[in-house]
Amino acid sequence: MRKGRYLTVVADIHHKHLSTFDILKGIAITMVILVHSRQKFNGLSPWLKIFDIGQMGCQMFFVIAGMTSMMSYERMQKNAHAGIKFYRKRLLAVVPGWYVSIFLIYILNTISLVFFGENIGFGTNREPLAIVCNLLLLHGLLPFCNNNVAGGGWFLGTLAIFWLVAPFCYQFLVKRSQFFVRIFPWLVEIIAVIYMIGLYVRTREKCGYAVLANNGFTYFSFVNQMGCFILGTSLYFEKETENIVRDKVLSVLYAFLLLFVFFSEWRLAFLLVPFIMGLLTCHLIRWMLVIEKYHEDVFEKNCIIRLLKTYGSSSFYVYLIHGLFVWSLPIAVQKFLFMHGIQINDNLLYLFLIVPMFILSYYAAQLLSKISGFLRNNLTKCF
Repeated sequence: MRKGRYLTVVADIHHKHLSTFDILKGIAITMVILVHSRQKFNGLSPWLKIFDIGQMGCQMFFVIAGMTSMMSYERMQKNAHAGIKFYRKRLLAVVPGWYVSIFLIYILNTISLVFFGENIGFGTNREPLAIVCNLLLLHGLLPFCNNNVAGGGWFLGTLAIFWLVAPFCYQFLVKRSQFFVRIFPWLVEIIAVIYMIGLYVRTREKCGYAVLANNGFTYFSFVNQMGCFILGTSLYFEKETENIVRDKVLSVLYAFLLLFVFFSEWRLAFLLVPFIMGLLTCHLIRWMLVIEKYHEDVFEKNCIIRLLKTYGSSSFYVYLIHGLFVWSLPIAVQKFLFMHGIQINDNLLYLFLIVPMFILSYYAAQLLSKISGFLRNNLTKCF
């Protein structure tokens, strides 16, 4: 398939909703649920650790966010105050659902503390300052309140920083050559890795290796995740898709590289794993866009792809609410079984609960979406 035969990733996506993004979001949120679903079971078989790769679903979201942010900002270019309108749209899209989820977690946590004397998987940080910082979307910059007010909340704190810089990325990249657009994410990643290693060298005597640990603040940091977002913004400005066969081959190679590095014992693995996942996502986007343009019926005929698309269309709200079912539900069930002297193998219990986790997360997300829509409509009238 000759390079340039298919038109740009850009020209065909300005004014249409793409199935590609919803399908990839469906894959990403499925990965996130799979990695979180096994965290409250102590006796699972070792082979289920393969689901740990699911934490890379967030990197898929970052790449997609980079690309869709450029789409959204470009559509606003004909209007005055495009930057302000972009920020307003982003905030209205996420704030109502985010606020409702924090409120819900706080209330359920309070109930859990009253009746059980402990929380059952909800956010552990109930300090007023921490909650305020999360409400203001500042927690991506503050270790003390990042990812402990709401489980998984680090993602939104990091994403808020990316949205803040998105208009500047657009203005910068739109004027650059294709060569620079291609190498820009690599330059950003090199700078980020140098910075993170420098941070490690400076703090290792005080913090040991924890500074680069998986799921530590430096892993959540926007610096460590920036390469993925920039890959998405740069992808938007590519003037031609690559050869689809080449992209499929590279996708497979990046997938194997990701698995190898992710499950290695190399201490610096988590500096590179996000960027490798970002590269894999970019190649998936390229060849899926080509398929959607010329063979869209492939997406419509496959029931699994349709299911992923449906799930992906609600992925933001599923992400916000899924913790109640993948963390709290297993804990509650295990406590109930223990109180009644019932013993069930963890593998069997996990397999019994995994499907309800997905189903409950989806329908709870639909309810959260409706509540958020109501709040958004009222906020729109006010602002």
